[in-house]
Formats: sequence, C-alpha cells, structure tokens
Amino acid sequence: MRSRIGIALVGLILPASPSLAQQASSPSLDEASKQSENPVTRWITVPLRYQADFQEGPYGATKDTYQLSQAILPFKLNDDWALITRTKLPFETVPPSKLGGSWASGLSNGYTTFFLSPQHGNGFYWGAGPLLYYPSANNPSLGVNKFGSGPSVAFDVQGDGPWQFGAVVNNIWSFGGSGQGDNRTNQLLLNPFVSYNFADGWSIVTSPQITANWVASGEKWTLPVGGGVTKVVEISGRPVKFGLTSYYNAVRPKAASDTWLLQFTVTWLFPT
Repeated sequence: MRSRIGIALVGLILPASPSLAQQASSPSLDEASKQSENPVTRWITVPLRYQADFQEGPYGATKDTYQLSQAILPFKLNDDWALITRTKLPFETVPPSKLGGSWASGLSNGYTTFFLSPQHGNGFYWGAGPLLYYPSANNPSLGVNKFGSGPSVAFDVQGDGPWQFGAVVNNIWSFGGSGQGDNRTNQLLLNPFVSYNFADGWSIVTSPQITANWVASGEKWTLPVGGGVTKVVEISGRPVKFGLTSYYNAVRPKAASDTWLLQFTVTWLFPT
C-alpha cells in the first residue's frame, strides 16, 4: 500500500516539475525586450551605445560617440510610488567645426533624470520629474561647463500584443555664468518610440531623437527618420539586448552636414 502511494506521488510530482521550473525561470526574451524600451521600467538597465554621425562639419568627417545611453536605476519608495533614475553620459570625438580647426575628444555634457512614477501601470506607465545637467564637458567644442536643469515626462504603452509605443520629452536650460552664444544650453528633446515585438526576442523599432536648439542663430530643429532591428539573447542566464539602427536627418541645421547616423547598442538587463 505504501509503495503504491509512493509511486503515485512520484507520478504527480514529475509532471509538475517542468511547470514549477518554468514558473521559477527568468522572464521571457519578449518581456525583456519590452522592458528595455520602457523609460520608467522597474528593471535595472545598462545600455552602452556607439553612434557614428556622418558628414559632420566642413570636412564631411565622422563624429564618434560612445555613451552610457539612458541607464535606468529604479528605487521603490512605497507600495504606490517609485523613483526612476535615467542617466546619459557621452564621450565624443568631434571633427573640426570650421576649416583649419582641430579635432576634440572627451566627455560631453551628461544628465540624470529623476522620474516619480506610480508603481501600478496596468499596461500604461508614466513618470515625471526634473533632470540634472552636468558640467562634464572638458572642452568648449564638446559642451558647456555649466550645470543645468529642466522638466521631463515619459510614458510607455504596452500590453499582451506585439506593439509598444511611448515617448520621453524634456527641455534643458543651463544656468550660472555668462549666458552668451554657445556658452549656454536651451534645448528641447522629443524622443518618441514605437516597436513591434516578434517571437524569440526579435523586434523592429524606431526611436528618433528630435531636438530643437533654441539658442542656435539659424535652423534650430533636427528631425531624424529611420529605425532598425533588435534582438534579446541570454548570456550566462542574463538577458542582453543587441540593437542596430540608422537614421537620416530629414531636417537639420545645415543642409550638407549631419546627413545620417548609425547606432549600435548593447543593453544589459537586470530584472528586479
């Protein structure tokens, strides 16, 4: 009798084991892909990006940017609210801006955004708060040696289907010291994104960074058009996302410069 009961228990446990293991397994590749796009995700994300801006300056050279591209570190405040920090810190190699000029390399201005975001989104997630702009540029050709700030808002819409969309909007004003010409910042960023997620972690995405430089003397707007493909894989049990995107600057300050750009991004994802 006892042996029959034991055999029955083993029979019940063995079929149940795969489902238990599945419940304890890491999130799916598709879920990881969606979380990497969400600007107010509760996951820790570490995106590293290389960006090549072609036809830069009078020599038509390439500007290289290596950056920590909006890395996310979330903090739970209570059962209803969270603080989401997003940090951008670029290192640039910039060609001369005029004939006879010299190249410049080093850190440009970075910033951290502090989003206050509700804990419960139910398919719609949002956040709002200030950003802190750093005087991290070590060369006038790379940025301004000033602190700055401004408001920022973000939202993300996702569900059980393959579509996901949202946007991040901010405006940065520098403050302190001389406020003349290129020695100040007043810039709008409008970064909408749309992605379509296929099976097995594949997706196509467009995420143009539309900017308006309000202190520019000529054309102020830059409007990129394009997109690319991304793929999430598991490396040592950890989801990692690879992305390759390209954009053509349909609207740009100078007709013959900054015509198009190429981005390659690797994002490490840490579910919390």
